[in-house]
Amino acid sequence: MQARTGTCTEVLTGDTIRIDGGITEVRFSNVWAPVLGTPLGDALLAYTREMVLGKELRYLPNGHIHWESMGIVSEVYLDGLWLNQHLRTWLNARYGKPLWVNGIPGAEPAG
Repeated sequence: MQARTGTCTEVLTGDTIRIDGGITEVRFSNVWAPVLGTPLGDALLAYTREMVLGKELRYLPNGHIHWESMGIVSEVYLDGLWLNQHLRTWLNARYGKPLWVNGIPGAEPAG
C-alpha cells in the first residue's frame, strides 16, 4: 500500500487517531493501548495526544481494518520517528507486555 499524509485532528485512544478532520481513523499497528479509564490507559492517551495532535503525520496502511473501530491499521511516522515502536517502548517501560482480560488488553495489574 502507498504511504499517505495528513494532520492528526483527534486522538481517540492511545492507539487510535483521526486524520484530517475525522475523515480517516487510523489504528496504530501492533500497539495495544490499555483500556481508557485505567491509569495507564489514560496516561497513554495523554502521551499520544501530546505527541501527535495537530501534527502532520505519514502513515502506511498495512491492508487491514481494525475489527472494532474500523480504523485503517497503519505504521505511523512523525518527522521520521516510527510512532508504533515509540509507543510500544513507552508502554513497555511502564508496564511490560499487555495483560489480556476477557480478550481486552491493558487491564491494570492487581495490587
